[in-house]
Amino acid sequence: MYLMTIKYRTTDGRADYEFSFEYKEDSYRAYILKMPSYQGRNESCVITHRLLDGNRYYICWSQPIKSVEDLKKVAAKWSDLTQTYIRTGRTIDQQSR
Repeated sequence: MYLMTIKYRTTDGRADYEFSFEYKEDSYRAYILKMPSYQGRNESCVITHRLLDGNRYYICWSQPIKSVEDLKKVAAKWSDLTQTYIRTGRTIDQQSR
């Protein structure tokens, strides 16, 4: 079930991300509508923390997301970590350790 479209500018101010917030299978998901290019970095779903639903990517999170407020925080965190990965090559996992 579609809920809303959210835009997020990274904390470094260098990039804009856009998500479709949806409720599916007892959890909220942030489907990625727009984001910067990975600029040659590894784009595997494992490295980038994305899952594929048909032909759409959404943020892969370790636990079900139970509220829109939590989903907003997840999308912001993932966007900032992704932006650092694009800029430096440090993966999301490396940054989270």
